[in-house]
Amino acid sequence: MIKNIRLVLLTILLISCSFDNKSGVWTGSDNTKKKKINTNLKPIFKERTNDINKKKISNLESIVFDKTIKYEQWLQSYQNNSNFVNSKAFKNIGSFKKYARASKSKINKNVLFFDNKIFISNEKGDIIIFSTLSNQIIFKYNFYKKKFKKTKKKIHLILSNNNLIVADNLGYVYSLNYEENKIEWAKNFLIPFRSNLKIKDDILFLSDEKNKIILLNVNNGKKLDELYTQPAKSVSKFISNFSIDKLGNLLFLSTAGTLYSLDLVNNKKINWIYNFNQNNQIIFDAKPIIVTDDSIYISTNNKIVAFNFDGRRKWEFDINSKVSPAISGNIIYTVSQNNNLVLIKKDTGEIFYSENIHSIIKDSINKDYKKKIKIFNKLLLLNKKILLISNNSYFVELGMEKKIILNSIKRNAFKISSNLIFIKNNMIFLGEDKKIYKIN
Repeated sequence: MIKNIRLVLLTILLISCSFDNKSGVWTGSDNTKKKKINTNLKPIFKERTNDINKKKISNLESIVFDKTIKYEQWLQSYQNNSNFVNSKAFKNIGSFKKYARASKSKINKNVLFFDNKIFISNEKGDIIIFSTLSNQIIFKYNFYKKKFKKTKKKIHLILSNNNLIVADNLGYVYSLNYEENKIEWAKNFLIPFRSNLKIKDDILFLSDEKNKIILLNVNNGKKLDELYTQPAKSVSKFISNFSIDKLGNLLFLSTAGTLYSLDLVNNKKINWIYNFNQNNQIIFDAKPIIVTDDSIYISTNNKIVAFNFDGRRKWEFDINSKVSPAISGNIIYTVSQNNNLVLIKKDTGEIFYSENIHSIIKDSINKDYKKKIKIFNKLLLLNKKILLISNNSYFVELGMEKKIILNSIKRNAFKISSNLIFIKNNMIFLGEDKKIYKIN
């Protein structure tokens, strides 16, 4: 279907988006379309700096909440193709169950869930399936030969049709039929993979450490195409991120700090691009792309930017934050590096509410937690509640009725070392002790 040719895109010099002669090189197609430049990408208004000052409101009646979702399965990183996890069903009543140890080696961050089974991997390269019903490992498989025994494996997972698709930092990608304990297909691309995985129309999308996007047939592993994008200037902790918008376009935020909107399935073209590294920033850092019904949200280490699906920038809000923002209804929720809880109007990017979290705690219980809680690194929405989790395992729940108040505060005996997933009314993750925890 696809013939081998290469099309080099011309250098595009725009203030708000860039594309150099090392980027956007397609291979394997004879019908590549040049992107029509969207002139709306030029900044047509002055950059504004948002000073995060204290802003209280008398009541929260104007806040709209989306419907709380009770998830039954978790098949990929960030739950779904849009990376948008709405307000979650989680009661936070303070109890938890600790399952058996799932691994002896350090666990990779991916945690998946299907049919009462938890899917994880470790740096030794083991693929592990743990049954929550029997509280034990029911499947364990290692793909690697002895020569890779001492190499730490960074593994990314996604479930598809009862097969587990695995990509790693050795350049391998393979499909594991865990029901029949066999490899359906395996490929070695020799360059480490460094992205989350997405599947659309039986096409697997993944990216290597040089930001090359690769398209594979998820059923047989056959390479369908590839796209070279601009490599990063240096290695950072950020892992390039995929999401898919409601129009079916693939969104790719690279480690070089460039956001791409790509129509790869139907017309094979680049819709638009946006460069976040306008000041020649060497190390880029960001959170996963979030796509809602009407917008795309990018949270970098110093700002949140909202886009329309056609690439027009809606607004930009300057904030240094450690958390991935949460979105529900008409509000975006985040926490600044100074531990200010900030509520932002989703449509305009204006501050709706801002208050220091320690002040909220002290006003409620007349006790200062500044020395005990330094960094909040997770923010979750639980119906009309906010759950903040610190890097030293404090759970701080804030109620949001007529005003924001402290509901509860508790330091837990565990330390979270994996991604969080939410199944029914429970939070599930792995602790530093490599045991599985179910919190409710």
